[in-house]
Formats: sequence, C-alpha cells, structure tokens
Amino acid sequence: MLSNTAATFTVSKIFFSLFFLFPSFLLNNASELSYLSLNESNHYPSNVLEYLKDPKERSHEWKVNRWKNWMNQLEEDWEEFSETLQTDNNEWIEGNEEKWEIWFESIKKKWIHYNKNLENEYKKDILAESLTWDETMWKVWINTEGREHMEKEWKTWIAEKESNMYDWVVKQWSQWKSEKIEEWVNSKWKLKEDEYWKKWEHKVKKWNKMKKMLHSKENNDWMKWKQRVEMEREQWLDWVESKDEIFINQKWKNWKKWKNNKRNIFYKWVDNYINKWIDEKKWVPLVNEVKELTKKKGR
Repeated sequence: MLSNTAATFTVSKIFFSLFFLFPSFLLNNASELSYLSLNESNHYPSNVLEYLKDPKERSHEWKVNRWKNWMNQLEEDWEEFSETLQTDNNEWIEGNEEKWEIWFESIKKKWIHYNKNLENEYKKDILAESLTWDETMWKVWINTEGREHMEKEWKTWIAEKESNMYDWVVKQWSQWKSEKIEEWVNSKWKLKEDEYWKKWEHKVKKWNKMKKMLHSKENNDWMKWKQRVEMEREQWLDWVESKDEIFINQKWKNWKKWKNNKRNIFYKWVDNYINKWIDEKKWVPLVNEVKELTKKKGR
C-alpha cells in the first residue's frame, strides 16, 4: 500500500514539474515561436513541435520551408520599402523646386549682365581675337561657344543633383538589403545549426576521418546543409540582382520627368536669350570694353 502511494506521489511530482516547467520554456521561446506562427501561417502550417527540436534534428523540409517563407515575406517587405523610398524621392524632388528657381534666376541675371560677369583676363586673352569679327561671326559665336557655356552650367547643376539622388537611393537600398539578409543568417536556430556543422567540419578534418564519414548519416545531413546554404545564397543574389534592375531602370520616372521639364524650360530660355542678344547686338558693348582693356594692357 505504501509503495503504491509512493509511486503515485512520484508520478504526481513529475507531472506537476512538467506542468510548471513547460510553460516556462514556452515563455522563454515565446518571441521565436510567435514569429514562426505569424510568418508561416500564410504559406506553411506552423509546426511548433518541429521548432522545439534542436536545430540539427529538425527536418530538411522544415528548413527549406522556413527559407521559402522568409523569401515570401521578403517580397512583401520590399514592396513596402520600395513605396516608401518612392514617396521620399518625390518629396526630395519637390524640395528641389525652390533650389531650381533660385539657380535659374541666378543664371539669367548672370547672362543678362554677361559683360560684367566675364573675367577681365578672359576678355583680354580670349576675346581679343574677336575685335575684327563682323555680325555674322558674332552670330556664329553666340550660337556655338556662347550656347555651349550656358548649356554647360545647366549640365553641371543637374548632374550634381542627380548624383546626390542616386547616392542617397543606393545608400538606402544597400542598408535595407544588408539588414534583411542579416535577419536571416542571424536567426537563432540557423546560428546554432551553422555552428554545429562548422565544428563538425573542423573535427573531421582534424581527425582525418572524411573517408570513414562519407557514407554516414551525419555526412548526408552535412551535405544537405551545404547544398541548402548554397541554394539560399544563389537565390538571394538572384533576387537582389532583379531588384537592382528595377531601381536602375524603372523607379525614377518622376525624376526623369522633372529633369526633362526643367531642361526644356532652360533650353527655351537659352534660345530666347540668344535671339535677343543678336537682335540687340549685344556684342557691340562687349567689343568696346575689350578694346579699352587692350589699351590698358598696352600701356
């Protein structure tokens, strides 16, 4: 009778210990279990019992499904990131509207007062040869070298803006994709698995047991791990490359539209400026000033 009572008491102690310890274990792993359930619910049934196993003991299929599930979630995250980046880029374009207006006004003032803004040395050394030009030659000059100077200022300004934009985009994209892949490779279960197989590789090499291990179950599991890691690497690189193409070729239509609009405005102004410059014979005061500078230089 006493032995039965003792046995019953022992079983009860074991039961109650498990009852209290198991919730504690679940609480300690709650964040990972929650992540597993939330992330796998849309694609694969959540297998909590499989997850509770040691990483090395989990099935190959479970690990492959984890990768597939992560890639599916990655695509959704990327869509959100891409939309946010596009919104930020549009705000950046709007912010450049005022900068464009300020720059454009400064260029117009500079060329309206072209004679005053030319360096004296340029007038003396470069324009000295123009003292004997007739009207036709001045028209040729303003439509070639003069136009080239104006267009160069536009190209320099817009190139700087575009470079700043692409530098910012590349920085955001590089940071985002680095953080994403780090999330995967630093998964708790994956870190444990990788650590196990790296130690296993070291042990096999150290003891020179590779031939003996070739047909073992552990060697087969190791091969599956190696192949799976390589598959993940290749799929990740392919995915990144496909998104790189989108960023380079498709994502900046609003910028191209804005840039082309400003370019058309600027080039139209250049045409009008040149026509007015010719109509008002603006080279006459320029020539007179060059003559004065040449006289001073000869004294």
